[in-house]
Amino acid sequence: MPQTKRSGKQRSNTAGTGFGSSSSSQKSSSKFDGLLKNLKGKSITKTKLRETVFNTLYDDATDQPEEGKYYFFDYDPKFKSVLKEWDQFPLINLLEIKGNIYLGANLHYVKSNTRLSAINNKKYPPSTLHYYIPKNADDIFFEVSEEDIQVLSQLPLEKFHRNR
Repeated sequence: MPQTKRSGKQRSNTAGTGFGSSSSSQKSSSKFDGLLKNLKGKSITKTKLRETVFNTLYDDATDQPEEGKYYFFDYDPKFKSVLKEWDQFPLINLLEIKGNIYLGANLHYVKSNTRLSAINNKKYPPSTLHYYIPKNADDIFFEVSEEDIQVLSQLPLEKFHRNR
């Protein structure tokens, strides 16, 4: 796909279908191909987009996530009142499981135009590394396949909360 230019007229609360260019292209069909076709030229709220993504990933829900795989989930941090900012809907590569704590690289902490590079190289900036307590995600993690991670990483699924 050709590189897209931002004109400043794009709506930040809607999903786009032009994802720029990447040396990484989808190797096989993504379960989100139909969704992207349906969205082409249309607007959808972030809330509705997240709901659609969760419904599409429903069959891949697990309470036993594995290291090295990607997951999308709804998260309510234990110490949210002291955090400077946090993402309610992390999209992570699960790097390590330490007892009841998971270390994940949340792709939402990287600008969308550099997420594919992080995925392809499996190198994540320190700002993406966060610990997650499974019970604060209701122990439900939606696994994202290698075929789907490239698409989901480009969708505006994040919801950051900031404390002042």
